[in-house]
Amino acid sequence: MKKAKYILTVAVFVCLILGLAVWQAVLPDREKSYTERRELAQAPEITVKSLFNREFSDKLESYLLDQFPMREGFRKLNSLFRFDVLRQLDTNGIFLEDGVVYKAETVTNEEQIRYAAQLYNAVADAWLSECNVYYTVVPDKSWFVRDEGYPVLDYDTLFEIMEEDVTRARYIDIKDTLSIDKYYRTDTHWKQPDLFDTVQKLGDAMGVGEYLTPRGEYTEHTLSPFYGVYMQQAAVPMEGDELVYLTSEATDSAVVSGPMYKYGTVYPTELFEGMDGYDVFLGGTQPIIEINCPDAKTDRELYIFRDSFGSSLAPLFTGAYAKITVIDLRYVTTAYLPNYVTFTPGSDVLFVNSTLVLNTAMIMR
Repeated sequence: MKKAKYILTVAVFVCLILGLAVWQAVLPDREKSYTERRELAQAPEITVKSLFNREFSDKLESYLLDQFPMREGFRKLNSLFRFDVLRQLDTNGIFLEDGVVYKAETVTNEEQIRYAAQLYNAVADAWLSECNVYYTVVPDKSWFVRDEGYPVLDYDTLFEIMEEDVTRARYIDIKDTLSIDKYYRTDTHWKQPDLFDTVQKLGDAMGVGEYLTPRGEYTEHTLSPFYGVYMQQAAVPMEGDELVYLTSEATDSAVVSGPMYKYGTVYPTELFEGMDGYDVFLGGTQPIIEINCPDAKTDRELYIFRDSFGSSLAPLFTGAYAKITVIDLRYVTTAYLPNYVTFTPGSDVLFVNSTLVLNTAMIMR
Protein backbone atom coordinates (compact mmCIF):
# COMPACT_ATOMS: atom_id res chain seq x y z
CA MET A 1 0.00 0.00 0.00
CA LYS A 2 2.79 2.39 0.93
CA LYS A 3 4.64 1.54 -2.26
CA ALA A 4 1.55 2.36 -4.31
CA LYS A 5 1.24 5.73 -2.55
CA TYR A 6 4.88 6.53 -3.28
CA ILE A 7 4.46 5.55 -6.93
CA LEU A 8 1.29 7.64 -7.21
CA THR A 9 2.98 10.64 -5.57
CA VAL A 10 5.99 10.41 -7.90
CA ALA A 11 3.74 9.96 -10.92
CA VAL A 12 1.66 13.03 -10.03
CA PHE A 13 4.80 15.07 -9.44
CA VAL A 14 6.36 13.98 -12.75
CA CYS A 15 3.13 14.68 -14.64
CA LEU A 16 2.93 18.11 -13.05
CA ILE A 17 6.51 18.97 -13.99
CA LEU A 18 6.16 17.61 -17.51
CA GLY A 19 2.78 19.29 -17.92
CA LEU A 20 4.18 22.66 -16.93
CA ALA A 21 7.18 22.15 -19.21
CA VAL A 22 4.95 21.30 -22.19
CA TRP A 23 2.63 24.19 -21.33
CA GLN A 24 5.54 26.61 -21.24
CA ALA A 25 6.87 25.21 -24.51
CA VAL A 26 3.64 25.66 -26.44
CA LEU A 27 2.62 29.01 -25.01
CA PRO A 28 3.82 32.04 -27.04
CA ASP A 29 6.39 34.10 -25.19
CA ARG A 30 5.17 37.42 -23.83
CA GLU A 31 7.26 40.52 -24.52
CA LYS A 32 6.02 42.65 -21.62
CA SER A 33 4.44 42.34 -18.22
CA TYR A 34 1.94 45.13 -17.77
CA THR A 35 1.42 44.22 -14.13
CA GLU A 36 5.15 44.41 -13.36
CA ARG A 37 5.74 47.25 -15.83
CA ARG A 38 8.82 45.77 -17.42
CA GLU A 39 10.14 43.89 -20.43
CA LEU A 40 10.19 40.12 -19.97
CA ALA A 41 13.26 38.03 -20.70
CA GLN A 42 13.24 36.30 -24.08
CA ALA A 43 14.73 32.96 -25.08
CA PRO A 44 18.52 33.24 -25.43
CA GLU A 45 20.18 32.11 -28.64
CA ILE A 46 21.47 28.55 -28.32
CA THR A 47 24.87 27.72 -29.82
CA VAL A 48 27.47 25.09 -28.98
CA LYS A 49 29.63 27.77 -27.39
CA SER A 50 26.78 29.28 -25.37
CA LEU A 51 26.00 25.94 -23.69
CA PHE A 52 29.23 26.26 -21.72
CA ASN A 53 28.77 29.93 -20.93
CA ARG A 54 27.61 31.11 -17.46
CA GLU A 55 25.92 34.13 -19.01
CA PHE A 56 23.76 31.83 -21.13
CA SER A 57 22.60 29.85 -18.09
CA ASP A 58 21.71 33.08 -16.29
CA LYS A 59 19.72 34.31 -19.29
CA LEU A 60 17.97 30.94 -19.60
CA GLU A 61 17.02 31.00 -15.92
CA SER A 62 15.58 34.54 -16.26
CA TYR A 63 13.69 33.49 -19.39
CA LEU A 64 12.14 30.42 -17.74
CA LEU A 65 11.10 32.43 -14.68
CA ASP A 66 9.60 35.28 -16.71
CA GLN A 67 7.70 33.02 -19.10
CA PHE A 68 6.51 30.54 -16.46
CA PRO A 69 2.82 29.58 -16.97
CA MET A 70 0.39 31.23 -14.56
CA ARG A 71 3.15 33.54 -13.31
CA GLU A 72 0.62 36.25 -12.41
CA GLY A 73 -1.56 33.79 -10.54
CA PHE A 74 1.36 32.58 -8.44
CA ARG A 75 2.37 36.18 -7.66
CA LYS A 76 -1.13 36.92 -6.37
CA LEU A 77 -1.24 33.68 -4.40
CA ASN A 78 2.09 34.54 -2.77
CA SER A 79 0.88 38.02 -1.78
CA LEU A 80 -2.40 36.71 -0.35
CA PHE A 81 -0.50 34.11 1.68
CA ARG A 82 1.82 36.78 3.11
CA PHE A 83 -1.01 39.18 3.97
CA ASP A 84 -3.78 36.81 5.08
CA VAL A 85 -1.91 33.81 6.48
CA LEU A 86 1.44 35.12 7.72
CA ARG A 87 -0.23 38.43 8.65
CA GLN A 88 2.70 40.46 7.34
CA LEU A 89 2.27 44.23 7.30
CA ASP A 90 3.72 44.50 3.81
CA THR A 91 4.81 42.46 0.82
CA ASN A 92 7.25 43.62 -1.85
CA GLY A 93 7.48 46.88 0.09
CA ILE A 94 3.73 47.49 -0.31
CA PHE A 95 1.09 47.61 2.43
CA LEU A 96 -2.71 47.90 2.49
CA GLU A 97 -4.91 50.07 4.69
CA ASP A 98 -8.70 50.37 4.23
CA GLY A 99 -8.53 49.24 0.61
CA VAL A 100 -5.77 51.70 -0.33
CA VAL A 101 -2.31 50.53 -1.43
CA TYR A 102 0.77 52.30 -0.04
CA LYS A 103 4.51 52.03 -0.49
CA ALA A 104 6.62 51.31 2.60
CA GLU A 105 9.60 53.61 3.12
CA THR A 106 11.91 52.81 6.03
CA VAL A 107 14.87 55.12 5.37
CA THR A 108 14.79 58.91 5.34
CA ASN A 109 17.79 59.97 3.25
CA GLU A 110 18.73 63.36 4.66
CA GLU A 111 21.70 63.65 2.31
CA GLN A 112 19.46 63.16 -0.70
CA ILE A 113 16.91 65.69 0.57
CA ARG A 114 19.66 68.29 1.13
CA TYR A 115 20.91 67.57 -2.38
CA ALA A 116 17.45 68.45 -3.75
CA ALA A 117 17.44 71.74 -1.83
CA GLN A 118 20.94 72.58 -3.08
CA LEU A 119 19.91 71.72 -6.64
CA TYR A 120 16.93 74.09 -6.44
CA ASN A 121 19.24 76.84 -5.18
CA ALA A 122 21.85 76.17 -7.85
CA VAL A 123 19.33 76.29 -10.71
CA ALA A 124 17.79 79.47 -9.31
CA ASP A 125 21.20 81.14 -8.93
CA ALA A 126 22.34 80.12 -12.42
CA TRP A 127 19.31 81.02 -14.54
CA LEU A 128 16.37 82.31 -12.52
CA SER A 129 17.67 85.48 -10.85
CA GLU A 130 15.16 87.60 -12.81
CA CYS A 131 12.22 85.22 -12.28
CA ASN A 132 9.70 84.70 -9.50
CA VAL A 133 10.76 81.35 -8.03
CA TYR A 134 8.54 79.10 -5.89
CA TYR A 135 8.57 75.49 -4.76
CA THR A 136 6.13 73.05 -3.25
CA VAL A 137 6.36 69.47 -1.99
CA VAL A 138 3.81 66.78 -2.84
CA PRO A 139 3.35 64.41 0.12
CA ASP A 140 3.22 60.72 -0.69
CA LYS A 141 0.02 58.90 0.23
CA SER A 142 1.73 57.44 3.28
CA TRP A 143 1.73 60.95 4.77
CA PHE A 144 -1.92 60.36 5.64
CA VAL A 145 -1.22 57.15 7.61
CA ARG A 146 2.05 58.30 9.19
CA ASP A 147 0.63 57.80 12.70
CA GLU A 148 -0.74 54.28 12.09
CA GLY A 149 2.49 52.36 12.77
CA TYR A 150 3.44 51.63 9.16
CA PRO A 151 7.01 52.13 7.87
CA VAL A 152 6.94 55.63 6.36
CA LEU A 153 9.34 58.51 5.88
CA ASP A 154 10.22 60.89 8.68
CA TYR A 155 8.16 63.63 7.10
CA ASP A 156 8.90 66.19 9.80
CA THR A 157 12.62 65.94 9.03
CA LEU A 158 12.04 66.09 5.28
CA PHE A 159 9.94 69.24 5.41
CA GLU A 160 12.28 70.88 7.92
CA ILE A 161 15.30 70.30 5.70
CA MET A 162 13.56 71.69 2.64
CA GLU A 163 12.31 74.80 4.46
CA GLU A 164 15.73 75.45 6.01
CA ASP A 165 17.94 74.68 3.00
CA VAL A 166 15.94 76.04 0.05
CA THR A 167 16.90 79.72 0.14
CA ARG A 168 16.31 80.79 -3.47
CA ALA A 169 12.61 79.92 -3.77
CA ARG A 170 9.46 80.73 -1.81
CA TYR A 171 7.66 77.76 -0.28
CA ILE A 172 3.96 77.16 -1.02
CA ASP A 173 2.53 74.64 1.44
CA ILE A 174 -0.20 72.53 -0.24
CA LYS A 175 -0.60 69.79 2.37
CA ASP A 176 -3.83 71.29 3.70
CA THR A 177 -5.40 71.08 0.22
CA LEU A 178 -4.88 67.32 0.00
CA SER A 179 -6.37 64.20 1.56
CA ILE A 180 -6.06 60.48 0.95
CA ASP A 181 -9.23 60.37 -1.16
CA LYS A 182 -7.54 62.72 -3.65
CA TYR A 183 -5.05 59.99 -4.57
CA TYR A 184 -5.67 56.83 -6.56
CA ARG A 185 -6.23 53.73 -4.42
CA THR A 186 -3.89 51.60 -6.54
CA ASP A 187 -1.30 54.16 -7.62
CA THR A 188 1.13 56.70 -6.19
CA HIS A 189 -0.40 59.70 -8.01
CA TRP A 190 -3.08 62.22 -7.20
CA LYS A 191 -6.34 62.59 -9.14
CA GLN A 192 -6.51 65.57 -11.48
CA PRO A 193 -10.21 66.43 -10.81
CA ASP A 194 -9.41 66.77 -7.09
CA LEU A 195 -6.63 69.34 -7.56
CA PHE A 196 -8.67 72.53 -7.83
CA ASP A 197 -7.94 73.62 -4.26
CA THR A 198 -4.27 72.82 -4.77
CA VAL A 199 -4.05 74.68 -8.07
CA GLN A 200 -5.92 77.64 -6.63
CA LYS A 201 -3.49 77.91 -3.72
CA LEU A 202 -0.51 77.72 -6.05
CA GLY A 203 -2.09 80.18 -8.49
CA ASP A 204 -2.94 82.68 -5.75
CA ALA A 205 0.64 82.54 -4.43
CA MET A 206 2.01 83.17 -7.92
CA GLY A 207 -0.46 85.96 -8.64
CA VAL A 208 -2.57 84.25 -11.31
CA GLY A 209 -5.37 82.80 -9.19
CA GLU A 210 -8.04 84.96 -10.81
CA TYR A 211 -7.07 83.75 -14.30
CA LEU A 212 -7.30 80.02 -13.67
CA THR A 213 -10.01 78.16 -15.55
CA PRO A 214 -12.84 77.56 -13.02
CA ARG A 215 -14.04 74.07 -12.22
CA GLY A 216 -17.33 74.53 -14.06
CA GLU A 217 -15.62 75.13 -17.39
CA TYR A 218 -13.92 71.72 -17.42
CA THR A 219 -15.30 68.52 -18.89
CA GLU A 220 -14.45 65.18 -17.26
CA HIS A 221 -13.38 62.18 -19.35
CA THR A 222 -13.07 58.71 -17.82
CA LEU A 223 -10.74 55.87 -18.75
CA SER A 224 -10.96 52.56 -16.90
CA PRO A 225 -9.87 50.30 -15.46
CA PHE A 226 -6.69 51.98 -14.31
CA TYR A 227 -4.35 49.61 -12.47
CA GLY A 228 -1.75 51.68 -10.65
CA VAL A 229 1.88 50.85 -10.00
CA TYR A 230 1.33 50.00 -6.32
CA MET A 231 -1.35 47.46 -7.09
CA GLN A 232 0.90 45.87 -9.67
CA GLN A 233 3.82 45.66 -7.25
CA ALA A 234 1.64 44.24 -4.48
CA ALA A 235 0.14 41.63 -6.84
CA VAL A 236 -3.14 41.51 -4.92
CA PRO A 237 -6.56 41.08 -6.57
CA MET A 238 -8.31 44.46 -6.45
CA GLU A 239 -10.71 46.45 -8.57
CA GLY A 240 -9.00 49.07 -10.69
CA ASP A 241 -9.42 52.81 -10.38
CA GLU A 242 -11.05 55.15 -12.87
CA LEU A 243 -8.61 57.58 -14.44
CA VAL A 244 -10.28 60.93 -15.09
CA TYR A 245 -8.73 63.78 -17.07
CA LEU A 246 -10.10 67.29 -17.56
CA THR A 247 -10.46 69.29 -20.74
CA SER A 248 -11.37 72.92 -21.31
CA GLU A 249 -11.14 75.40 -24.15
CA ALA A 250 -7.63 76.22 -22.95
CA THR A 251 -6.42 72.59 -22.91
CA ASP A 252 -8.10 71.80 -26.22
CA SER A 253 -6.39 74.68 -28.01
CA ALA A 254 -3.00 74.13 -26.36
CA VAL A 255 -0.16 72.92 -28.58
CA VAL A 256 2.42 70.70 -26.91
CA SER A 257 5.91 70.11 -28.27
CA GLY A 258 9.30 68.94 -27.07
CA PRO A 259 12.50 67.15 -28.15
CA MET A 260 10.89 63.76 -27.54
CA TYR A 261 7.20 64.71 -27.59
CA LYS A 262 5.37 63.33 -30.64
CA TYR A 263 1.72 63.65 -29.65
CA GLY A 264 0.93 67.36 -30.04
CA THR A 265 -1.94 67.38 -27.55
CA VAL A 266 -2.13 67.70 -23.76
CA TYR A 267 -3.70 64.27 -23.31
CA PRO A 268 -2.40 61.51 -25.63
CA THR A 269 -5.13 59.05 -24.64
CA GLU A 270 -3.68 56.30 -26.84
CA LEU A 271 -1.06 55.78 -24.11
CA PHE A 272 -3.67 54.59 -21.63
CA GLU A 273 -3.31 51.03 -22.91
CA GLY A 274 0.47 51.13 -22.53
CA MET A 275 2.73 50.16 -19.64
CA ASP A 276 1.51 53.06 -17.49
CA GLY A 277 -1.97 54.49 -17.98
CA TYR A 278 -0.93 57.69 -16.19
CA ASP A 279 1.09 58.56 -19.32
CA VAL A 280 -2.18 60.03 -20.62
CA PHE A 281 -1.05 63.19 -18.82
CA LEU A 282 1.50 64.93 -21.07
CA GLY A 283 2.92 61.68 -22.39
CA GLY A 284 4.48 60.51 -19.14
CA THR A 285 8.27 60.50 -19.02
CA GLN A 286 9.50 63.55 -20.94
CA PRO A 287 12.65 65.65 -20.31
CA ILE A 288 11.28 68.96 -21.61
CA ILE A 289 7.82 69.92 -22.86
CA GLU A 290 6.58 73.28 -24.08
CA ILE A 291 2.85 74.03 -23.90
CA ASN A 292 1.68 77.04 -25.90
CA CYS A 293 -1.74 78.21 -24.76
CA PRO A 294 -3.46 80.60 -27.21
CA ASP A 295 -6.61 80.84 -25.03
CA ALA A 296 -4.73 81.88 -21.88
CA LYS A 297 -5.98 85.02 -20.13
CA THR A 298 -2.49 86.47 -19.67
CA ASP A 299 0.73 86.63 -21.64
CA ARG A 300 2.77 85.34 -18.71
CA GLU A 301 5.06 82.32 -18.78
CA LEU A 302 5.46 79.49 -16.26
CA TYR A 303 8.35 77.06 -15.88
CA ILE A 304 7.61 73.89 -13.91
CA PHE A 305 10.46 71.70 -12.67
CA ARG A 306 8.59 68.53 -11.83
CA ASP A 307 8.32 64.78 -11.47
CA SER A 308 5.34 62.73 -12.68
CA PHE A 309 2.91 64.57 -10.36
CA GLY A 310 3.45 67.69 -12.48
CA SER A 311 2.10 65.91 -15.56
CA SER A 312 -1.49 66.20 -14.36
CA LEU A 313 -0.92 69.54 -12.61
CA ALA A 314 0.47 71.55 -15.54
CA PRO A 315 -2.65 71.35 -17.80
CA LEU A 316 -4.69 73.12 -15.12
CA PHE A 317 -2.57 76.25 -15.59
CA THR A 318 -3.25 76.54 -19.34
CA GLY A 319 -5.97 79.14 -18.75
CA ALA A 320 -3.60 81.44 -16.86
CA TYR A 321 -0.29 81.20 -18.73
CA ALA A 322 0.38 81.76 -22.42
CA LYS A 323 3.34 79.42 -22.31
CA ILE A 324 4.22 76.64 -19.87
CA THR A 325 7.58 74.89 -20.02
CA VAL A 326 7.70 71.59 -18.13
CA ILE A 327 11.15 70.25 -17.16
CA ASP A 328 12.03 66.94 -15.52
CA LEU A 329 15.55 67.06 -14.04
CA ARG A 330 15.59 63.28 -13.79
CA TYR A 331 15.96 63.16 -17.57
CA VAL A 332 17.85 66.33 -18.47
CA THR A 333 21.09 67.52 -16.91
CA THR A 334 20.97 71.05 -15.52
CA ALA A 335 24.18 71.97 -17.34
CA TYR A 336 22.38 71.49 -20.68
CA LEU A 337 19.26 73.49 -19.80
CA PRO A 338 20.40 76.67 -21.64
CA ASN A 339 20.66 74.59 -24.84
CA TYR A 340 16.91 73.90 -24.72
CA VAL A 341 15.26 76.55 -22.54
CA THR A 342 15.47 80.33 -22.46
CA PHE A 343 14.12 81.71 -19.20
CA THR A 344 12.16 84.90 -19.78
CA PRO A 345 12.76 87.58 -17.11
CA GLY A 346 9.71 88.22 -14.95
CA SER A 347 8.30 84.73 -15.49
CA ASP A 348 7.11 82.38 -12.76
CA VAL A 349 9.02 79.23 -11.84
CA LEU A 350 7.61 76.38 -9.77
CA PHE A 351 9.60 73.43 -8.44
CA VAL A 352 7.17 70.61 -7.64
CA ASN A 353 8.41 67.17 -6.61
CA SER A 354 7.00 64.43 -4.43
CA THR A 355 8.50 63.36 -1.13
CA LEU A 356 9.51 60.03 -2.72
CA VAL A 357 11.59 61.81 -5.36
CA LEU A 358 13.13 64.19 -2.82
CA ASN A 359 14.14 61.17 -0.73
CA THR A 360 16.04 59.82 -3.75
CA ALA A 361 16.97 63.22 -5.17
CA MET A 362 20.28 62.22 -6.68
CA ILE A 363 18.34 60.77 -9.59
CA MET A 364 17.94 64.46 -10.54
CA ARG A 365 20.97 65.74 -12.39
